[in-house]
This record gives sequence, C-alpha cells and structure tokens, in this order.
Amino acid sequence: MNKSKGRLEIAIVCIIIGIMIIMQMKSIRGLGGIVTTQRAEELLIELNQVKKENTELSNKAAGLEAQVNKYETLAADNDAYISQLLDNVNQVKASAGLTDVSGEGIVITLDYDNVEKDGFDPFLYNSELLLLLVNELNAAGAEAISINDERIINTSEIRLAGSHININGSKFSRPFVFKVIGDSKTLKSAIMIRAGIVEIMKANYISVSIKESAKVEIAKFDGVIDYKYAKPVVKE
Repeated sequence: MNKSKGRLEIAIVCIIIGIMIIMQMKSIRGLGGIVTTQRAEELLIELNQVKKENTELSNKAAGLEAQVNKYETLAADNDAYISQLLDNVNQVKASAGLTDVSGEGIVITLDYDNVEKDGFDPFLYNSELLLLLVNELNAAGAEAISINDERIINTSEIRLAGSHININGSKFSRPFVFKVIGDSKTLKSAIMIRAGIVEIMKANYISVSIKESAKVEIAKFDGVIDYKYAKPVVKE
C-alpha cells in the first residue's frame, strides 16, 4: 500500500514537472516571437532611413551632375570665346604684317634691260614709282605686299638713299620683286589699265613682268614696331 502510494506521488510530481516544462517552453517561444517582431520593426526603420539617405544622395548627385554640365557648357563657351579672340588676334596680326601669309595673288618683277654708260638707273630717278605701285595695289584690294621679301606695313618707308632704295631701313637695288596677295585678276587689271602705273613705268624705261599665282607666300615683318608717342585711348 505504501509502495503504491509512493509511486502515485512520484507520478503526480512528474506530471507537474512536465506541465511546468511545457509551459516554460511555450513562454520561451512566445518571448522569442516578440523579440523577432521588434527586430523586424527595427530593420524596417533602418531600411526606411537607408532609403531616405539614398534619395538624398541621389538628389545631391543629380545636383552635382547639373553643376558639372553647367561648368562644361561654360567651359565650351569660354573655349569658343577664346578661340574667337585668337582668330581676331591672328587676323589683326596678319593685317599688320606680323605673320607669314600665303594665298592667291600676283608676282611683279621690275627691272631694266640696259644700263647706259653714264650709269643711268631709272629707279634712282623715279623711286617714287615703287611707292605709287604699292598705293595702286592697296587700292585694288591687296591684302599683303612684300618687296624683295621685305613686308610692307603701315610704317614702311620706300625712299631713295644714295645709290640704293631703302625699304624698311634696308638697302636694295634692281630687280624689285613685288609679291602681292589678293584677287589676281583684279590686281592685274588695276595696274595694267590704260595710262596706269605699268604704262608709266614702261615709259620710264622700267620693264614690268606680271605673273598670276594660285599660291603666293609672303613672310612677316621682321623689324621692331615701337610707338613712343601714340598711346591707346582708354574710354572711361
């Protein structure tokens, strides 16, 4: 009897312990489920924050890209502006005779065939004819002129100096070779008109040879241009 009673008590204790274990396990599972939900919410909050930061970074990147495009456009405009300035400078330098140039034009050779025993030189007696020829060529649209490879600019002098002709401070004598860039037909017609400069030269024993050329090369002015008195006008 006591033995059976003891077994019953043990069985009851085991049942109670089993029930407690089961309840503890359910409690742990329930607790685990609560922790997982909180973590999911935390992750969702973090995800939303990351999305927000990503949106902000995307907007910032778009703004920076717009600035880069703006600067690239400005740089392109500046390059175009600088290129235009350089073109203008080069055109001014070319018209001032400070650059080598080439183009369509004519080559004029002035000489005389026979030298008299008395040393007659028609160029020494008519040196102004060289300057007159330069004027006629300029009036006909010449864009560049050289005489014996001396570039003619606005300060060039062509004058008699003893037994020589001075051009840009250098001494020259026959023959005189004019290289001229411009419309070859117009230039040639302008100096060959009736009673024009060519006829005047021939009447003064100067031979004139004119050759049209598709490419005439003229070197730049090799001297120094120094203005001591003329100054640019600055407008206020």
